[in-house]
Formats: sequence, structure tokens, C-alpha cells
Amino acid sequence: MSANTRLTRLLNRGFYPVELPPVFRTRNYSTVAQYITQNLQYWGATTFYDGATFKGHLRTFGVINPVSYLFLSRHIAQNWGEISPILRLSRCTGARPKFPPLAEEGRAITVATIATQRTEQRHLASSFPVIATLDINRFYGSIYTHSIPWAALGKETAKVAYANHTLGGTWSDVLDRLARNCNQRQTVGLAIGPDTSRILSEMLLARIDSELTATGSGLASPQVFHNIDDYQIGVLSVSEAEDAQSTFVKTIARYELRINDYKTSIDSGIEFSPANFQRRFDILRGQSGRNLIEHFFEILYEQIASNPDSNVVGYTLKRFARPLIRNPEQSLLREYLQRLLLAAPHQARWIMPLLLGIYRRIGINSEIRRILHWGIETSARRNDVGSIVWFLYTAIFLRIGLTARVCDKCIGMSNELVDLMLFHGQSISLFSFSLPRLRQRYRNADFRSSSWLTLYEVERRAWDTSPSFRKIGTNLDISSYYETMRQHSVEFYSTRAEHLDVAAFDGWGLTQDDFEPQAYPDIDWDALIQGGDDENYE
Repeated sequence: MSANTRLTRLLNRGFYPVELPPVFRTRNYSTVAQYITQNLQYWGATTFYDGATFKGHLRTFGVINPVSYLFLSRHIAQNWGEISPILRLSRCTGARPKFPPLAEEGRAITVATIATQRTEQRHLASSFPVIATLDINRFYGSIYTHSIPWAALGKETAKVAYANHTLGGTWSDVLDRLARNCNQRQTVGLAIGPDTSRILSEMLLARIDSELTATGSGLASPQVFHNIDDYQIGVLSVSEAEDAQSTFVKTIARYELRINDYKTSIDSGIEFSPANFQRRFDILRGQSGRNLIEHFFEILYEQIASNPDSNVVGYTLKRFARPLIRNPEQSLLREYLQRLLLAAPHQARWIMPLLLGIYRRIGINSEIRRILHWGIETSARRNDVGSIVWFLYTAIFLRIGLTARVCDKCIGMSNELVDLMLFHGQSISLFSFSLPRLRQRYRNADFRSSSWLTLYEVERRAWDTSPSFRKIGTNLDISSYYETMRQHSVEFYSTRAEHLDVAAFDGWGLTQDDFEPQAYPDIDWDALIQGGDDENYE
């Protein structure tokens, strides 16, 4: 695979966190790369936002400044021949980054699947009587960028090279610098979400794995499996588990990382077992009508409670989407989905692909508007930006107006992604809010700040023509990078009808026609089931 193909995948498919709605996607991004020369001096800010995991806990995601991301992605693509051997140092990771062919769907790089994780974890439990589960505390947020050359060369070798003034200018030193340039030159932390962060973090973990399982360490590769920062180590006794934990703590400490004591456990092989909640749903095969829906959600509620560490909602709704939405009992399905949304608004990302198709078919009413307003206000109280943008996407998708009071809750979040969606809603006369507050917020912002996304998209779309949003090509646009992107029609936010349709939900494989109820029992169950263990549900 050529460096240009790798760069194209990273720019077109690896920029945004996968958790965002379909309107957050790039277009023509890779085409502008040839017009922007590599610049090691340029740095920008990452746009951070809090979003809920499937457990409901908030995690801080990041959207990297696109110029910084371009420079970092280009360097990774051009030096993949140096990076790949480092990644292969680990024989116990389930998340080694790989570039699929350009034409293949999905993200820029592949990640571990449920099937891979479960197989490896089951193997550990069948080979060792005791399993130590260990986790790195705030992994992405704690990564020390200067440890990138350590990962590339080994810590001691890199330290010697630095002392001898031979490290500067090497590919790993430049990689360290470009990673810092993504976050205002700070040396601690990688953004959660971009595929470049997956690559850099796996480089570091590969070096850690090689030291953790080196001769004399007391551990071997067959004893260890991890998916990103979640480790399982198989041992023969509790005392060996304690020794393994000690070795792990000392190894990661060499790379400025710390263990998460709250996610540490030592279990017997019987107590430790990979989640197999998927099999509980096999009993649904052949069911239809009201019985299918009621039985499905009965099992779903049970498995959510029984498997708090697994994304039961995401897996099951995606896998069983077609049997559910083609069910003639659509009103009953809508009620169950709304009940689930009201109980867990942080699961909006997984619930909305089904609810939106149903709503678009049956139309909207006061009940739907009430749920939408409630979801925005509830998410705002929790500072859950990730869920708010899904509720705002729902309003735009269904063309539901939002009052000034509800929009004011959104403005109070002080988040650039939310602000951009507010401008979108106002441009199509759906959202009502006072412009002066947002104009004041962006008046002194430039394109190296976390405000770049709103500044760029609002100005190029002429959603607001005040001085606060007339900065492309000015002295606030260094090297006219954003003017170059505008000239080549680069977009980082889409208002296209194709991205406001159920077919836009990546990996779901749905169309609006799928939401037409069909009478069966002559259901081809295997043809309707989709997704499954060969996907990842984080």
C-alpha cells in the first residue's frame, strides 16, 4: 500500500471520533494535501468535548486541528515502514492497527473485534487457573509524547541519542513533535477518537509488551492479552498474580503511566469469563410480531444488568435492527425504544438510528418533541456533549424546532461542536437563539484555537457574516491554510441530505425502505440478522 493511500484513509476516514453523528465527516480533505506543505512549526489546539461511554461514564474525546492532523497523518503514512516493525513487537495485543485496502468500508484502520477479544480471553481462562485484570489509568490522557521515541528505539537507546544530540530530526523525534503540535505543543495527552491516536498509543503499548514479556520478566506472551489499555494476564496462583501486577506497574511506570486501582481484579478461571450475552438472544430465532419485540427487550434489560462492562444495547440493536424495524408492531417497538432512551439518554447514539427511521415514517408529534427537549436538557446538566449533538442531529433530521430556552441550554455548554449545530439549525429556521452571545464567544478566536471548526464552517457557508466569522485568509489564518481548504471545497461538517438519512449510519446497512412493516412468519431470519461478533462495540 502506498503512503498516499494510507494518508487518504487517515484524512477521509480517521479524523472524527466514531461516536459523533453522520454530519460530522470530512469531504475533499485528502485532495487538499498536495497543496499544503509539511510545516513542523505549525501547531493548533484540539477541540475537546465530554461524551458518555455505553456505561454512562463521561470520557473526554478530541477533534484535532485539521492542519496539525494533516501533518501528523502524512508523517505516519510516509514512515509506516518504520512504524510497522514496532507494532509487531507485541504478540499479545488485540488492537494492532492495520490499513485495509482503500476501497474497503469502515475506519482508516481496523480494530479488535468482539470475536477476537472473546476468543483470546477464553483461551487465557482455559489455560491458567488465575486471571489478573489490569488497566492503565487515563491512558490516552496520560501518554507522554516524548515516550514516542522511547517506543521507537527503546527508552535507554532514545535517552542516549538525546544526550548525544543525535535524536533530533529523526523520524520518531519528528513524530513526537507533530503529536505535540496537535495539542498546543503540550507534552502530555493524546486525543481520544482520531485514528492517529490509536496508532501512536499502540506503538507505545507494543514496546511495553515487549518489555513486559522479555526473558527474565517472569511473563511470556501467551500469558498476556490486551485490547488497548485493558490487560488480562494468566498465571498459576494468586501470588503469581501479585508478582505479575508488580511487574506490570513497574513496566508502565517507565513510560510515565500508572495503573487504575479501581479496575484491578484477580479472579479464578471460572470467575473470569468473556461476556457471552450474545448467545442469550439466539432464542429469538424464528419469533415474530409482538412476541419478538417483547421477548427481545425482556432479554435486553436482563443482559444490561448482568453485563455492565459490555455494550449490550449497541450490539443487540445493531445486530437485530432489521427483524425489529420490519416488525408490523411498530408502535410497540417505538414505545420500547423510547422507554430505553428515557432510561439511558447516553445511549442515544445506538437508539436513534432505529427511532429516527420510525419517526420519519410515522411523522412527529408533541410526545417526540417533549422527549427531544428532555434529552437535551438532561444531557446539558451532565455536560454530555456527545449525547447533545445526537439530540440536535435528531431535531435537524426530523425538522423539529427548538425554542430559545432549549437553545440557551446548548449555548451554555460552551462547546464548538454544539455551537456549529446551532448555526446549522438556525440557518434552516429550526432553532431560535440570540446571535450576540455566540458572536462574542468567537470574536477573538483564531484558527489555531479550539474554535477552528465553527469559524471555518460558519464563514464558508455564510451562516453569519459578522466580523466574528470573517477570518479565512486573514492574518488569523496562518499561511492561508483555511483559505486553501475553502478553495478546494474541503468540508468538516455536512448538511447534505444523504447524511440526514438512516442510510448514513455507518455499519448499520439500513435504508428508509427497511422501516416499512412486513407481515411474516415466513421470515428469512439469517438474511435479516446483521453485524455481530466481527465488529467492535466500544
